[in-house]
Amino acid sequence: MPLLKRAELRQTYKWKTTAGDNPHLIHDDAKHLSRNERYEMLSYLNHLGWSADRSALVYDHGLDVSKEDRLCVEWMLKVHFRSTSPGRGKVTEWVNLNWAELRPQFSL
Repeated sequence: MPLLKRAELRQTYKWKTTAGDNPHLIHDDAKHLSRNERYEMLSYLNHLGWSADRSALVYDHGLDVSKEDRLCVEWMLKVHFRSTSPGRGKVTEWVNLNWAELRPQFSL
């Protein structure tokens, strides 16, 4: 699976964790996705996969997602998503609802 490296992320992030965050316990301590913290976004993006019929993105399993599509999701979340405390499930749901409209607007 083509995973992103932190240097490949294109948006601006905080470089340090905030109080109470533990970058080593991402799946345990992050019910919500902090779109401002690089390590949380990188983990989220690298855990995306396509559903078996490739009709939707799914979290924590699925078929390969290209780096370009992962970067598109990053852009969608940083530029267009407006929730203040999104759970990963809700984030993935939003990405799927907006994919057809926003994907054509993204370019590397």
